[in-house]
This record gives sequence, structure tokens and C-alpha cells, in this order.
Amino acid sequence: MKKLFTLIFIIFILIYFSANAQVMGDGGWRVGEKQVRISTDNPAQINQLYMLKLNMDYSGLLDDHITAYVTPDELKRIEELGIPYTVEINDLNTYYKDFWLLPDAYHTYQQIIDLADSLAGAFPSICKKVICGYSVQNRQCAALKISDNVDIDEPEPEVMFDCGIHGDEIGGPENIIRFARDLCLQYEVDPTITNLIDTREIWLYLMDNPDGRYNMSRYNANGVDLNRDWCYMWDAWGGSPGPCSQIESKNLRSCMYDNQFVVHTSYHSGTEIISYPWSYRPNASPDQSQIHQLAGIYSSVSGYPSLPYGQGYNVMYPINGSTKDGNYGMMGSVSWSIEISNSKQPPPNQIMQYYTWNYPSMIAMIEYSGYGLEGIVTDAASDEPVAAEVFVNNYYPTYTDPTVGDYHKYVLPGTYSITVIANGYQSQTINNVVVIVNSSTVIDFQLQQGGSHYVYRFSASQIPNNNYADEGLTCAAIGPPDSINYSIGKNGWCVLDMQLPITNGAGADFTVFEGDTSSEGYYCYAGQTIDGPWVSLGTGNGTTQFDLQTGGLAEAQFIKIVDDGDGIANQADAGFDLDAIEAYSVVPVELVSFTAEIPEQFALFQNYPNPFNPSTTIKFALPEKANVELAVYNSLGEKVADVFSGAMDEGYHEIEFRAESLSSGIYFYRLESQKFVSVKKMIILK
Repeated sequence: MKKLFTLIFIIFILIYFSANAQVMGDGGWRVGEKQVRISTDNPAQINQLYMLKLNMDYSGLLDDHITAYVTPDELKRIEELGIPYTVEINDLNTYYKDFWLLPDAYHTYQQIIDLADSLAGAFPSICKKVICGYSVQNRQCAALKISDNVDIDEPEPEVMFDCGIHGDEIGGPENIIRFARDLCLQYEVDPTITNLIDTREIWLYLMDNPDGRYNMSRYNANGVDLNRDWCYMWDAWGGSPGPCSQIESKNLRSCMYDNQFVVHTSYHSGTEIISYPWSYRPNASPDQSQIHQLAGIYSSVSGYPSLPYGQGYNVMYPINGSTKDGNYGMMGSVSWSIEISNSKQPPPNQIMQYYTWNYPSMIAMIEYSGYGLEGIVTDAASDEPVAAEVFVNNYYPTYTDPTVGDYHKYVLPGTYSITVIANGYQSQTINNVVVIVNSSTVIDFQLQQGGSHYVYRFSASQIPNNNYADEGLTCAAIGPPDSINYSIGKNGWCVLDMQLPITNGAGADFTVFEGDTSSEGYYCYAGQTIDGPWVSLGTGNGTTQFDLQTGGLAEAQFIKIVDDGDGIANQADAGFDLDAIEAYSVVPVELVSFTAEIPEQFALFQNYPNPFNPSTTIKFALPEKANVELAVYNSLGEKVADVFSGAMDEGYHEIEFRAESLSSGIYFYRLESQKFVSVKKMIILK
């Protein structure tokens, strides 16, 4: 079985990379790819370009034009539409071939990694490097976490800066590594910096796309535009073959998914503008008032003579699968992309200029991440922290840190209603909460046990060609049924995270709730990870119960709902109207009694603690005596550790896994016993 697993994995990798390699040139751009300039004077033509889903950048409000990156075949499609263009770079592979051989002040990929290592080594009490995974070509997707007590997860606001998702936009990584250096050097020297490091958790993700930076290419090594690859409102843009299809997208998503960033800034270049959600639709997001105000603060305190800001769809151009839409839609973060320079590669003598222009704004975002609403959510009986969703008014929810229970939500001065929902607990609402300017209001919650288990997080979606006639309220699928629904779109789909695995019990294991009175059809799938693989559990019509046994699954944490394609696409409530999913047989690992009692079925539980360093406990259940293979694999599918191999008696078991020999990153542990196979993710943070 192990040989078959490995063989299938290797065959998949070879087929995948050989298919993508056919379109890539030696320099990281596609074969024959050109950079062309297209005027934005004709709105009808711009809409035609949008429908082609080309790789494009909008370049400035003062000098309106679109920069498109096209192969000869794509250029022919532009010509067939009669759209005029000017070729600016005839062959991007040739143009950037020797970029890193030129003497200049830009740091290379390796120099940035070396500088990060030196900072972590020189300032270990406040700075540590976290490797979130590796790229296609095995380069580090790494971040620096800067905070006092850096190895401890404290109840502090978290703020994130990332950069370089387009590898040829090299100013962002310069900003990040210089900012990391200055924060470390000014700790206990500058009172403002010292206070922010003492009261915040600052994450600096060094390069989203390290292969793209190394190759001086917009794309990753598979030829995919990673800022079109994210799984929230994904569509087939930028060469992306599927939602979060690339390992770099998965690495960044895991960092976002496993933290609770109040403010997330992603640095780009090619114009000068702040672009916030939504980018996939023209409608304003529910949080637009506070996002717009905070963008105004970034602009006003910066050194730019003028730094425009606005909703991405309107001030730039429509795209699907962006990180800013994903981090806002999935996590509730104030999330945006900031284009810091009109040139993708400003002259070296301008590097410090752009850094100093952005430096005061970066400090301001760290400061403002602590304003608004905050508190700690705990179990009323045990006083232990609770993983919960926090809804403020009609805004998108934020999440508590499951380790310490704290939440933080940036809002404007005003009066608010806060509702906290947690699986296994009774919901609680506190009204008339007042927030004043430039301060935080602390509201703690003590939850009473009781209640069922519902969707914890909205994880991925697609509405084919979008549907602006519907509100696209994805967060409506979270929590218990309330007749407020998310319409998934004609032929659309969505993925829901149930927080903990649903286990296969007697009879139905969960119910999918229709949000209105008209029953509509859909397909239901289940899987153990956010990316599948997906196992069919059959079809539903309106509110329907499903049994994991139908798909032969012992457990599943993620549910995928796919519309059956009936009805009209461009109207309100198009597609299946998802209100909620209620699970009946979720057994949190901490509630499992590890005694001599014989379990009814095989099960692999989530390791604890997770993330961990240097050891964690892996627990599993055997309903009968069986041979057990427990091993750990890296993100490339390579086995890196044999944890246990041999016969075990029936019952509940737990094994300590020590990871001193492994580096930080995402790993998977796999249990095989009899016909039972289960895989779960673990994260090592050193």
C-alpha cells in the first residue's frame, strides 16, 4: 500500500510539472511572452480584455493604461478584437535573463534569507524565523515573527506584511527585510518601536513567490500567477488550474489560516495605489467603512505626495483569486494590496526613498491593529480558551486564537453589538458596546457549554463568471441555521471547514440546511483536508442529511457543496441557498477517554499541541488488534519519519512524536491500519 501511495504521488508530480514545463521559458516567463501597453480610453475594449482573463496590471490613475503579459497566441486574441497595443518588452525571458548579475543595491533571494537568519540569530528574544513551507523549486517560504516573548502565543493583536507574490515586483521584499532590521535594532532604543513589539505580534512574510524572485518572473515555477490562485472566489485566471493549486499559495494560506491577523498588507509594484476588497465584484464589502478609513490613514501618514486608495474592482480592475479578497472573506482581516512604486524595479537609488515613504505607514498599521474591539473568550466552567467566531454588527467575522482565546477587530468609533459563536457552546451576545477614537474596548466572554456543531470557517468558493445580482454573503454559512444564507451560484461550489473531524457514527452524520422555502438540488462531498480529495456522499434537494458511510469515510473535516446547475445564473439567490451544516458525531480529541474501553471504529485524531516544538502527541483508535503504520511526510510527499510500525492491541493509543531533526514547516502524519487510512496536517514552529 505504501509503495502504491508513493508511486501515485510521484506520477502525479511528474505529469503536473511536465505539463506546465512545456509553456515555460528558461527565465521563468512563458515561451515568447511579451509585455504590452494598452490604453484604457475605451471601456468596451477593457471589458473584452477582462473576459479574456489575461495576466494584466492596471498602471496608475494619472497615466491610465493596462500592462498585459501575453504569449503570441494571447496577443493574437487581442488583435482579433481590434484592440490597439504597444509592445514594451518583446521577450521577457531575454529581458530579465541577467538581472541578478547586474551590480545594484537590491538583495537577491538568498541574501534576504541570510539577512533573516542573521536577525533571528542576533535577536532571539524578539525575532524568530518561521518556515511556512517550500516553493516548487525548494526555496523557503519564510516569515519573521517579531514580538517580545516571541516563542509564546500571547493575547496580542497580530499584524501581517507580505510581499513579492509577483516575483518581478522586487521593491516589496526590500521594504520587508529593511523593516525587520530596523524593528530589531530599535527595540529598547525607540520607545514607540519598543511598545509595539511588546504589545503586538508582527509577522513579516519575506517572499510569497521565492522562485519568481529568483527567476525575475511574475509567475511561480509552474507558470501560475499566484495572486489569481487563491481559493476564495477563485476562477480560471492567470494560469491557475484550480483553487490554491500551487504550493506557494498553500504555504501563505496556512500562515493566514493558522493566525488571526487584524491587518494584512501585501506589497506589489507597478503603480502607486492602495487596493482593498472586493476585487472580484463591484459591490462594497460590509467592512468597507473601516477599511477605507484605515487606508486613508496609511496614505496620509506616508511620504507619498499622493497615494490613492479604494476598492480594487473600481480603482484597478476585476480579478478573482486574490489574497486580499481571500484574507478578508475567510479570516475577516483588514486586507489589501499596496502598489508602492510606478516601476516594478525602481532604480537602486530609489530603494530607500520608497522604504522611507512606507515606513511611517507600516508603524501606523501595527499601532492601529490594537484599536477597536478586543477581548478573551473562555469556557465559563474551566476558564480555558475557546476557539470561536466573533461577529460584530453585520461585518465579516473574526476568530479567536484557540491557544489563548483572544480576539481583535478593527472598527470605527461607535456603538456595536458583538455575538460570539463556538461549537459545543451556547452563543452569547453583548449589545451597546462603545468604542472611542484611537483606543480599544475590551469585552470578554465566558461561554456556557451546550449546543451543536456547525460550520466554523468558510474556506473556498467559486461562482462561475461571478454573480453581482446576489450579495455573495459567504459568512452566512457559518454557525447555526438562521434563515440567512449564502447562495453558491449556478454551477458554483463552496468548501466549509467544520473545525474538527466529523466521525462516521450510526445513521446520518450531518445535515445541510437550505436557506429558503424553495428546495434546490446540489451535490455533497467530504474530505479530510481543505483541498480534498473529495469523496461523493450523494445528492441533496433542500435540507438533506448525509452519511459518511456512503463514501466509505471514517471521518471528514471539510464539506464541499456543488450546485446542480439548475436555474438562472445572474439573479439574486442563484444556485443552492446554503444556510448551515450541522454535524452530529464530532468528537474533539480532548474529550476522548483514552481508557481500556474498545472504540467502535478506526480513527486518527488531531495532534496536540499543534503547532508544536519540539514534540507533540498523536492519538488514534483501533477497534481491533491490527498492524499499524504511522509516518510523517513533508509537503512534497516524501517520508521524513517513521513514528511506529508493528502490531497493536485494540483500544485508544497515543504516541509522542519528537521533531528535533526536522525544520519548521507544514507536515502530514499518516496512519494506515487494515483498510483504514487517515492523513492529518501538523505544523512545526521552531
